[in-house]
Amino acid sequence: MPDPFGSFQWICNHTVLPQCNLIFSQLYRAESPPLTTLFPDESEFFTEFNIVSDPSAAPTCRPGNPHTDAVTGRPLQSARSSREDPIVQAARSVAGTGVGANCEIPRVGQRDSPGDIALIVLSALSLLMAIILSVTASRRKAAVGRVELRFLLFLYGIHCVFQILTISSLFEQGGLGLSVMSSIHVAFVATLFWVLLGNGLIATQFVEDGTAAALAPLILFAILFFIPTLYIGLDTSLGWTSVFRFDTDSPDELKNITLFVLTLIWPAAAAFLYTIIMLYITLVVLKETKPALLYFGAFALFAGAQVVFFLASQPLCNTSNGKVNSAFLATLLESASVGVLYLAWKSITEDDWGEEVYGIY
Repeated sequence: MPDPFGSFQWICNHTVLPQCNLIFSQLYRAESPPLTTLFPDESEFFTEFNIVSDPSAAPTCRPGNPHTDAVTGRPLQSARSSREDPIVQAARSVAGTGVGANCEIPRVGQRDSPGDIALIVLSALSLLMAIILSVTASRRKAAVGRVELRFLLFLYGIHCVFQILTISSLFEQGGLGLSVMSSIHVAFVATLFWVLLGNGLIATQFVEDGTAAALAPLILFAILFFIPTLYIGLDTSLGWTSVFRFDTDSPDELKNITLFVLTLIWPAAAAFLYTIIMLYITLVVLKETKPALLYFGAFALFAGAQVVFFLASQPLCNTSNGKVNSAFLATLLESASVGVLYLAWKSITEDDWGEEVYGIY
């Protein structure tokens, strides 16, 4: 049976997202934490801890060794699994990004793990690329949408930094620091895609780019996306209210429709609408094929990144014995998408098109 709309259950079992850190934090901080959801015994990653939530399900001791199971020989979990239990603390300490995944990259320093090195390197290179493209764009003084594009690249660079902080297995799951950083990260994701769509709307020249009439709405709506999403992330992870609290009768659903829409549905919709707008501008207004192909290529790379991200994470993690997952490949494709988007923008702002073209664009 497929997960209900708004559920993160399958997603956080199969890939790494900052949203999963928020969900982990809420579950772990609950009055009666669903420990078998966080550290399921059927997960190869957590099976050694033998964590149970039902006191009646606690195993019996092996004769002569009160700390191991009589049948399996694994570490014996106390009858009352709780946050304070040393075995639960050990499972939390080693946990990577995800919620009860079969394979995770252990937190740095645990099981000799350096964290997600591949993602750290790709994110750092992507940040460098965003900086270089921003500097290059700033030199194109007459280019349409120069300021707005630099704002987009700035947000993408921030996103790359937070990828390193939130989904590279650097910080302990359930901690305040990771919860706050993950909340900020998802807020920047929602904001990033508004600015992407805003770039497309401004490219229509409904208002003149680079002016207060263009920048004020762009920044205002960016703030209106950032602050509510930040609050939702913090409330989800820290449990300030019961609004975003998971149903205790079915905790495995991990359902949060608002967070799901703002951080997964909205980015996909914004990317699609941006592409449609830019295809209209390039094919109908400018009657140019090359930039249209570039914009379509950028969208295809973005879409491909999502497919790889969601479907290849567990296979890659299992194959590499918990060394890498699909996040670094998705980052590579997304950065390629940003680079192609920049080339498309550059191709419709070349000086040899003449001032009359800028006028209608």
